[in-house]
Amino acid sequence: GYTLAVATNQSGIGRNYFTVETLTEMHAKMHRLVQQAGGKIDGIWFCPHTAADNCGCRKPKPGMITDIIERFNAEAADTWLVGDSLRDLQAIDAAGGKPALVLTGKGKKTLESEGDNLPANTQIFDNLLAFSQYVMQEKAAREAKEI
Repeated sequence: GYTLAVATNQSGIGRNYFTVETLTEMHAKMHRLVQQAGGKIDGIWFCPHTAADNCGCRKPKPGMITDIIERFNAEAADTWLVGDSLRDLQAIDAAGGKPALVLTGKGKKTLESEGDNLPANTQIFDNLLAFSQYVMQEKAAREAKEI
């Protein structure tokens, strides 16, 4: 019952490390793997720019996030962004959403080096499974109150 979107900085395109076509192939593989696991990605947004381009879509700016929220007619305050970098958390915070730091990937390093700079409302989880369990428990608690 959730919409799942991916927002990813891909400056490798802007630096000519790889092409949009290569990125499209990576995204197709990600879609396949998620579907094989029983999930679904509803959309993927990417920023091909480098930091020097000073665009509005490259995280930590909220451009991709606000576009996703508008595209799915969502409420920013009800929208989570799960990431492993400070810029991920800053982007969703700037859009009015809920930041979640996972300690996988670069997450532990982010917490160690940027812990004092995390948005005030950041939730921290060991991994994506822990985050998803939290969201499901939160949903169950809301539904129980409605009964």
